[in-house]
Amino acid sequence: MATIIADKPFEKELLPLFTNKAPFQLPAEWKEFIVKISPLIMLILVPLTVFAIGITAILSIFSTISLNPMWSIATITTMVSLICSLIAIKGLIDRKRAGWVWSYYAFILFFISDLLHFHFIDAAFTFLISGFFLFQVREFYK
Repeated sequence: MATIIADKPFEKELLPLFTNKAPFQLPAEWKEFIVKISPLIMLILVPLTVFAIGITAILSIFSTISLNPMWSIATITTMVSLICSLIAIKGLIDRKRAGWVWSYYAFILFFISDLLHFHFIDAAFTFLISGFFLFQVREFYK
């Protein structure tokens, strides 16, 4: 496969961490399966997550800005990451680099959101697991 330039923030630093420095690599057929199924999973889960957040999150953002602005910023960050995930779906289906890039932005924003919510264990799992799978299939998106 053609080499893709790592030009997004932190992409160059994260790439070796989740590929050649990772303790193992996914087999090619697993990567192919993930590339095929992940847009469909996102197509189902992202709208459900947006629906679950719904009006409650929007109202809670405005009601807690004065009480806990960090929580509000974290929730807004979560919503922006969900929007990035929605934008990524079409590109992932078409196996375009733009789809992977939007998934990468969602990955970074979800990680930041977990940190802002003080969910450090979630942040660690989000970073390690999501980052591993995201970078393992990166080569499929041109």
